[in-house]
Amino acid sequence: MAKNIKLPFILIFCSACFVFVLATFSQQHSINDSLEYQSAAKNLIKNNSLYAGETNETLDYRLFSKRTAGFPFYLIFQHISPWVVGLASVFLLLLNYFFGLHLVNRLTKNRKTSRVYSWLYLLHVPLLLHTSFMMADLLLTTVVCLAVFVYYHVPVLRSKKIKILSALWCLGLLIKPVLLPSIVASPVLFLYLKYKHQRFFSTTLLPVVVVLLFSYFNKIQTGVFEYSSISTINLGQYNSKLLISEKFGYDSAQSYAQRKEFKTPRNRKAYIWYSTELKSLALETISSNLLSYTKIHMLGSVKMFLDPGRFELYTFLGIKPSAFSLTEMVYAKDWKKLKTFMFSNLGVLFVFVGLFLIAVFKLISVVLSFHEIKKHGFVVLIFLYFLAIVGPVGAARFLLPVSVFYLVFCSVGWTKLLNFFQKGSES
Repeated sequence: MAKNIKLPFILIFCSACFVFVLATFSQQHSINDSLEYQSAAKNLIKNNSLYAGETNETLDYRLFSKRTAGFPFYLIFQHISPWVVGLASVFLLLLNYFFGLHLVNRLTKNRKTSRVYSWLYLLHVPLLLHTSFMMADLLLTTVVCLAVFVYYHVPVLRSKKIKILSALWCLGLLIKPVLLPSIVASPVLFLYLKYKHQRFFSTTLLPVVVVLLFSYFNKIQTGVFEYSSISTINLGQYNSKLLISEKFGYDSAQSYAQRKEFKTPRNRKAYIWYSTELKSLALETISSNLLSYTKIHMLGSVKMFLDPGRFELYTFLGIKPSAFSLTEMVYAKDWKKLKTFMFSNLGVLFVFVGLFLIAVFKLISVVLSFHEIKKHGFVVLIFLYFLAIVGPVGAARFLLPVSVFYLVFCSVGWTKLLNFFQKGSES
């Protein structure tokens, strides 16, 4: 290992171990996503079902298809043990660091950039703290990083590389449905490769096959042909509700969420009605206020870059979440409630502000790296995909799958800035 990155790597390793030990020997974080993934894994073993809840309680039919199979299978192979999953997460964190180094070396030969990247990686709180959560984001980050590594660094025949990338695409789909919109590119890519190379690469159609098979499985379970119910949930609970909050205020958003379309479906018939009606309501709300929605969708993308990891920080420290949605308060401009919550813990607020300033500096650095990164279309395309689909929520964890690339871009831009000032001081 090069001397210029030895110290930051040691600190990254020690920090990850510290977070792991602290998370293992303290009270487990009660995160809804984690509980659902664990339930899905247990039900997969006992009931051959991906139901993401307790079967001895009143059923919520949304939970039959909410969580895709990838991460529950990952948990099963680790015996759904928090400390085993934690150790694996530390390994993934370090692996992603080295994937990022490979990308840095491809973008630039300046050794200073590797050092800057290493320090930025250490200070990226969302990545570090996700090692203590039983969530799918870090695993998806590794799959995305591996895909970029294979594309740029693995010297194999084109046909074999396409097969590997198609398999990783399917794996990413199974881990999180955030990749679902990307299957539109599958048949397009199939036709493009046929036109360019005069042969069929049938593996590029595998993502479509995966989605169709699991959608059919969900149709048997719930009566609705869909890959994951989370698409409908997000459309109603976040996209359209945040639009109402921005346009009409916080209280109007709460009233909107009390409509009968949002009622939890407790049986198959109710779920079919829920899926159809909530989707229809949300799409109608968005289409009738398209300009306002475009505005908050773009604001969500900016917010994703500037969020220093509030969810991760507050969850790790065991701070109880506000009874109100902070994002809804931001869009509703309800600064009084927002200020009350943020100032409820001054120590954490100071850390939050410090991390926010670092986030601003990183965003500026990315702009400066544009000239270098635009030459690497594959990684830029993946990055822009996640930027486009994030939606109005815009939390830092939605950037996590491409956060390693983001830190690489930041390091390239920051190195250019350092070189500029260095030349200025010498002249």
